[in-house]
Amino acid sequence: MSPLLLFLGAVGVLAVALLMIAVPPRMIRGVAVSFAFAAASFGLATNAPDVVRQVSSVAAIGVLVLSLVRSRAARSGGVRFWAVAVWWGYVSLGVLLTGSYGSIRIVLYFGLAALAAYVASSLAQAELRLVYGTVAGLAALQVALAALEVLVLPEPVWGYTGFVRYNPFVGDLYARAQGTFGHPIVFAVFCGIAVIVAWSNPARWSPKWRLTNLTVAVIGLGLSGTRSAVAAVAVGLLLHVALNSSLTAWLRSAVGVGAVVVVLLNIDIGIGTIVANLLDSGSWSHRLGALESVSQLMARPPLEAWFGNGFGSENQLYDRGLMQQIYLRAVDNMLVYALGTMGVVGLVALLAFWVVAFCFADRTVKAVLAMLFAMFFSFDLFTWMNAGVLASLMIALPRTARPAPGLVAPPGEPALLTA
Repeated sequence: MSPLLLFLGAVGVLAVALLMIAVPPRMIRGVAVSFAFAAASFGLATNAPDVVRQVSSVAAIGVLVLSLVRSRAARSGGVRFWAVAVWWGYVSLGVLLTGSYGSIRIVLYFGLAALAAYVASSLAQAELRLVYGTVAGLAALQVALAALEVLVLPEPVWGYTGFVRYNPFVGDLYARAQGTFGHPIVFAVFCGIAVIVAWSNPARWSPKWRLTNLTVAVIGLGLSGTRSAVAAVAVGLLLHVALNSSLTAWLRSAVGVGAVVVVLLNIDIGIGTIVANLLDSGSWSHRLGALESVSQLMARPPLEAWFGNGFGSENQLYDRGLMQQIYLRAVDNMLVYALGTMGVVGLVALLAFWVVAFCFADRTVKAVLAMLFAMFFSFDLFTWMNAGVLASLMIALPRTARPAPGLVAPPGEPALLTA
């Protein structure tokens, strides 16, 4: 590791700490959680340089701890935070018992995810709107970088380099964008979160800003070239519409979604070709191969079938011929990954974690959880550090207040609350 990079990293951490000291205590948790979102977006890619990932993790942990020291907010916690904590605690226990993952990575990944969820769980409404605004702003920055990556830069910042992964949405004319997420699918997942946030509008943005943020996030999805993410986002949006408690609003949203579907089905944007190419592609057959491995995973010795060999032990499965044998050692299915590395108990723990988080979330977070769960079937999401931290943050965010239109904002709350 370069001494210069270490020095620059230390200077950066110190600068962030000094800036945090200047933040008012009533907003410091919101700023800290926003910083954690930024760190996950720019510095926690699995294939980013080690020094970048480590400095980003340490800086995020430091900022979150500092926010706990200086904040005057209510105590953190809640059911969804405990769901996150129990999940990462169980994963860590298995890793410690089997040695399948490095101890430093346990702290920098699992520890950061749990700590970020803890701080996020007690945000006040003003802080929560700041965080949702940060998500939209980060999406805009990532989409701008993605456009540069595709049109100008010779290679992505980091991620898959040395060959081109073509974008099926533009007839394979351009590469799939990765932003600073290190993978087109992780970039698409973040854009998908931004789409749902803009659609559900928990921050009470004006129609102009809401449409702008939604458009930017949709463009990001297109630049990613990730067909499964588009389908997953559709699942999240449909669930959000279905959960609308107002019949009038539900009908209005349903008509709007139906109109978009009718338009897409009646204009030639190549949807049929894209779907046909997906079904004929190696990507589709690779994911089917993950499902075909289930019978072999269940046939392992009882102790291993029940508990696995620890998170991160997938290479053992490939070496023993228990996973699909192709050139790519990636399960690309989070449920099969959990079954393979953590056994039946690990898979049940993942499903229980998701059900509990879903049941206690508001409509926005439920839509995000539905989108992420749909992605489980095509991507081993938690093997990517940035994706795991982002998911933990979103799960723990508090419910958004629902003020009656026209009421004056409570003392100390910005007027945005009444929009």
